[in-house]
Amino acid sequence: MTDDDFDYEAHERLRERVANEADSVLWTFKAYYVGADWYAKLDRRLDWFVFGVAGLLTVALIWDSTPQIILVSLAITTAIISGYRRMADPGDTAENYYRAANAYHRLFDDYRDFIKLELARKEVGLEQMRSRYRELAKRRRNLNEDMPEVTSKWYEKLDESIYEEIETTEEAKERLTGEARLAPADPDHSLSEEEVADRLADDAELEDHSEKST
Repeated sequence: MTDDDFDYEAHERLRERVANEADSVLWTFKAYYVGADWYAKLDRRLDWFVFGVAGLLTVALIWDSTPQIILVSLAITTAIISGYRRMADPGDTAENYYRAANAYHRLFDDYRDFIKLELARKEVGLEQMRSRYRELAKRRRNLNEDMPEVTSKWYEKLDESIYEEIETTEEAKERLTGEARLAPADPDHSLSEEEVADRLADDAELEDHSEKST
């Protein structure tokens, strides 16, 4: 394929869409992990609380001098916490969140592989790139429908430090799709809206050699 045959503008539009999708998946699986960790800790704390109160109640029953009001209070507390735990079932919620987080994490890894191994290589061809993108986008839609809802409070606990965990060195989306750039870049030009996609994939920057030869 010659440089004249490759549609760099179409590739750039595709790269930006991939950047947006990958960015969304990244934040989603991180939010699920945060929520899963919280529910898992809550489940353990409730276990220890019920165990501790039950132990106190046992000791109080052994001591004949324990006031009746204390025995009743401990029994009621144990019943309330146990009932809440059965209804809320934080352990089950944590398991479902971990399952969702792992599924989105796998999808994110596949996006990264697509960016590095296909989107960054113009010899792959735009049609194959688009086909692979549609496949990944469909998986994302299916996950959105099948997985439990993750509320905004878990997203609020995240910040841009999550980009540091995907072994990247540039900002935001440059850390996911800048590496898939095929259009020529102007090193003296500040990032425009179109170049924001660089913040997700910087390693695969390719230049249009046809323009360089003119």
